[in-house]
Amino acid sequence: MRTSVRPLDPAYGSDGIPVQNNRTLPFSVTRAWSAPAGRYLERWFLVHPATRTVVFEGPIRDEVLIWGLQALSSLTDRLMNSFPLEPGPYLLVFALGGHKGAEIEVEAVPVSGRPA
Repeated sequence: MRTSVRPLDPAYGSDGIPVQNNRTLPFSVTRAWSAPAGRYLERWFLVHPATRTVVFEGPIRDEVLIWGLQALSSLTDRLMNSFPLEPGPYLLVFALGGHKGAEIEVEAVPVSGRPA
């Protein structure tokens, strides 16, 4: 699986979740699955690493078409609505067909006003 998490505004950097005043700014979550061909329920969760508490649930995708093990099937979610999040490290946990598929570390990065 390939993944990336990045601010939608490149002025805030190329990686991580931008956070201002303990609220997220728009960002994207992209992943490319390699799994047996079929249609699956797919979603992801943002998890606090110390407590293992889910702090945000990504959108549910009811019928994701996966092309198979030989080809990557890419998906991107653009998170436009802000939600509360403190800066720091988190885990992004991906699930496909009700099974944990991957887990990556992601950083919620504090940013100040819009860069020039």
